[in-house]
Amino acid sequence: MNVSESVITNQFAISNFGEYYLPSVNRNTFEKIDSKTAFKKRFKEAIFQEDSLHIIVGIDSGLLANYILEHPIPTGSKYIFVELNPVLALLNVEIDVDKQKQMQILTFDAFQAEIESGDNDLYLIKEQYMIHHSFASTLGIIEEYSTLINLVDKQLSFRAVERKSHFEQKTFLIQQLKNLADNQYPAAILNGRFAGKTCIVIGGGPSLDEHFDWIVDNYHQLFVITVSRMASRLSHAGIPAHIIVSVDPQDFSFEVNRDMMALTHESLFVNSHHVNHRLISQWLGKSLYLGSKLPWTDEDADNIPTVGPTVTNSAVRIAIELGFSDILLTGADFCYSSSGVSHANGAVEANAGSNNSRIGEWVETYAGNIAETIVQLIYAGQALTEDALAYPQANIINLSENAAKLDGVTHQKVESIKLKTANISPEALLDLVPDYAAEKSEHLNKMIAEVKQAIQDLEQIKALASQAIELNAQARDIEFQSKKNQIIVSKIDKIESQLQNKYSALSQVIKFYGYYEFSKFLTTQESETWSIEHMQNMTLRYYEAFNTLAIELLGSLNQTIENLTIRQLELAETAPITKLVNHWRQSEQPGRVHNVCQLRKALNLTLDSDDARLQQIALEYQDQLTSMEHPYFSLKKANMSLHNTFAKIIDLYKSKNKTGLKQLINSIEAMIAADALAQRLYYLAQSYLAILSDDNLTALSCLQKIEPDNQTEVEKKQILVLALKLHDINLAEQTLEQIINYSDEYLPQYAHILTLQGKNQQALNIYLDFLDKYPTDISVLLKLGIFLAEMGQIDGARSSFNQVLAIDPDNLTAPNYLQQLQA
Repeated sequence: MNVSESVITNQFAISNFGEYYLPSVNRNTFEKIDSKTAFKKRFKEAIFQEDSLHIIVGIDSGLLANYILEHPIPTGSKYIFVELNPVLALLNVEIDVDKQKQMQILTFDAFQAEIESGDNDLYLIKEQYMIHHSFASTLGIIEEYSTLINLVDKQLSFRAVERKSHFEQKTFLIQQLKNLADNQYPAAILNGRFAGKTCIVIGGGPSLDEHFDWIVDNYHQLFVITVSRMASRLSHAGIPAHIIVSVDPQDFSFEVNRDMMALTHESLFVNSHHVNHRLISQWLGKSLYLGSKLPWTDEDADNIPTVGPTVTNSAVRIAIELGFSDILLTGADFCYSSSGVSHANGAVEANAGSNNSRIGEWVETYAGNIAETIVQLIYAGQALTEDALAYPQANIINLSENAAKLDGVTHQKVESIKLKTANISPEALLDLVPDYAAEKSEHLNKMIAEVKQAIQDLEQIKALASQAIELNAQARDIEFQSKKNQIIVSKIDKIESQLQNKYSALSQVIKFYGYYEFSKFLTTQESETWSIEHMQNMTLRYYEAFNTLAIELLGSLNQTIENLTIRQLELAETAPITKLVNHWRQSEQPGRVHNVCQLRKALNLTLDSDDARLQQIALEYQDQLTSMEHPYFSLKKANMSLHNTFAKIIDLYKSKNKTGLKQLINSIEAMIAADALAQRLYYLAQSYLAILSDDNLTALSCLQKIEPDNQTEVEKKQILVLALKLHDINLAEQTLEQIINYSDEYLPQYAHILTLQGKNQQALNIYLDFLDKYPTDISVLLKLGIFLAEMGQIDGARSSFNQVLAIDPDNLTAPNYLQQLQA
């Protein structure tokens, strides 16, 4: 046996607790503690979380699958086990019929097909999925499990990002409606203002640290466009940005970017039409919006669009539309730094350090090195390339040689940059933007009128969809070729004509908003194969989607009317303070208190700012700006976790990625003094790095630095491999003496080493003990025959070879040895 490999054998054992398991898969995991107790301790209640897709790598000899089966399936949850093919070939786990929709046991290929089917997309879109690792998959003995963990994680990551890009429309549209009161002036009012000039787009990536001093030194020659998370750092350095950009609709976007809220009077805020409402509704300064104010009109079709997938992509498009001919990039790396850090100093992510467990992708940098990244940044880089190639008049230059190399984007060192200054300060830029206060009331009135008209139209759409559903039901009871059926079909066609013509804009909004629901209408069947029943079912699903989504949108639009009405009350002669404060609190916009005080002062409307209710809501806003309770601020704890670090080490080793191993070693070095697992993984990674450098002596030395009690079978096995490569037979014998306690599979190797050491009787005993347990193991019978022949025990050798032929009459090796014995 090659000790660098592990074999999954069809040998079952019965634990001290009467449980059957595969020792070659689970070793002695369930000998000291029963499986139920072990699983309960390992997974706690997380594995029974409701409304979740639970992906579990490995079934632990079937015991983990049975553990889940013995419990009621949590409400709204599904379980998908992914197991290695050789393991599944040995096991048969029966799933009750009533649980087969909620639980599956699949090979990776079948898992891939299941994920690509779309049946689980809603879990991925809503990020309601969890990956659990079985005991077997994390023991590290069977390296295929580490590969499987990596493949499962990447499959889910790519699918989740891809699906979310299609299905997040609801989030975008809901935020767009919440922002109607604040999206007053389009960013297009600045289009072409800076033709032929130079700007710098500042992202949140680590390369910003490389160029920060240069930006400070050249600030007065630069037009600065920054992503929102970096705005505060620039301001604190005395170099406020001209434009701050934010686009994310997610709620935690406020926590990510809240430091920018103090910069309202020194920079212009350019936000996507669907930015999270907590940012724009509490912004005290001037702002311009990207994209469409209203989702169903094209009055601002010429506005600068919101492009994705990241805020950096939108910032670059703003620079292009404003006319800049040279667009410098810093902090726009689309990959991590050489130390594995994802963001520039000052960001929560930078303080959190590199992620020890995430297995990323690797891309080439301008310097010719490789750097780790994630799928979202790969998509962002592809989108930037598309923009760069579509707008060749804009020369996009990345200042960092450590950024991901992108087509259409060149690299240039700061020393060679010739700046064509825009000659405008942030204050002067703000003067170009209208003051919103004077036109706020008119804007609100217009928005209310627009939304009320949309509500009326949606009511009509809902009624038309209901009619179509009723007509489709009638058609089911009528002969398909009959005249009566043709009349009904004609009526449905007229309804569809109204939806696509009279109400075309809102119909498109409904389809955008309800992409997920309308996707159920789509079919993979060829139209020639459609049955009458199939077509009727498609028609039903189509109009049910229209009806359901119209009802949903009506709810959102009625809420929008309420929001806009409250905004009107903010401008009333006598402000209803209690009503306003309650709405701000409910909407998570306590900072509106400052907006309203500022707005009413500008319009000469009175407001008692000392009112206790206003004082209280102001304190709540201050808490929103300073609280550290949001999970976002716990990234360091998540990044330091070592739950998947072993799989990451194996992935880096198998791909011969020295850079990645060095990063990981540096990342966990500070943890080794206080964490036994960190110490073990640290030296294991160092050992693999040394092996990749063809330095087996150093590799062995690294493994031997792990405390003996902290060494697992993985390390002992690697020590054995290296001892044999270095011809250190004494160390190999010592290691085998320890490692045979983990698995009988090492016994033949131990016997062979004992033979080399001249300990023939001990070797013979080991062979016989092994064959007493596994009498049909042909490879060991052959080894025993050869051993006996060399010892001069010819009869015993013949007996071993004949036993091989009794098990496998077609074996070619045994007759060859028998013939040699006769010679």
